[in-house]
Amino acid sequence: MPARPAPPATATPAQGPDIAGVADALALPLARLAMAHGLPCDAIVAAVERAFVVAAQDMLKDSGLPAHRQVSRIATATGMGRREVARIVEAQQATPEASAPPPTWAREVFTRWVSDRRLRTARGQLKPLPRTGDHPSFDSLARSVTQHVHPRSLLDELCRLGVARHDAERDTVELQTDSFVPHGDQAHMIDLLRDNVGAHLLGAVDNVTGTASRPHHDQAILGDELSAASIDLLRAHVDRLWQQMLTETVKLMERCIEDDRAAGLPARQRMRIGLYTFEDEMPPTPRDT
Repeated sequence: MPARPAPPATATPAQGPDIAGVADALALPLARLAMAHGLPCDAIVAAVERAFVVAAQDMLKDSGLPAHRQVSRIATATGMGRREVARIVEAQQATPEASAPPPTWAREVFTRWVSDRRLRTARGQLKPLPRTGDHPSFDSLARSVTQHVHPRSLLDELCRLGVARHDAERDTVELQTDSFVPHGDQAHMIDLLRDNVGAHLLGAVDNVTGTASRPHHDQAILGDELSAASIDLLRAHVDRLWQQMLTETVKLMERCIEDDRAAGLPARQRMRIGLYTFEDEMPPTPRDT
């Protein structure tokens, strides 16, 4: 079958969206992740119940109902017991919601490095950098990102994650990859999953429910009947496009931040831009059986 755009994640009540089917699609990957990390089913159920309460609270935030009435309304809307809803609400009040963790400085250094054309060769390959000295050097790059963490600490962290390598003999630093995918560091990988997949899913849900002031970008291209060699070719193609997008978009974002600050504009918005690929085996067709 020829490649074709996958339909965007939008729907209307008239289409009778299969919400249960969506839940099934989300549940299996979550269950696999939980089992891989020894997380029992009860922990996931508890997290889902808390999320239902938060979603119901968001829906009722302008209702003007007193707290005790909200508990009853939440229980009715979610199908949960009133006692369980009250327990979750009490726990919220006892433990204020934590703000989202900021991006790690190591990731910021990586992003600045791969997006700076001056740190690449004429053929677009990442240059090894001297560890110390004036620009271009790893120390100058690290200090351009933050003055609060010593460059050596950032280098050690990048090396620990398998993202960079320090050649002690030449005293140079070289990136090992164009993508920040830490090897063997589960905490960082879980952070990436939470931030990237969470933002993607929230945007798709906004599109479906129509709660966003304007639709979020959520498009995909689906191609099947491909060989392994074709998959390798397409992956390399996507890598090239992502590198171009990364370089241009980081520069534009930095310019927007500087312009907003100079103009004194309120700067409370944020934007996450991502790209994903996924390949697997095609499901059996009648001719295969």
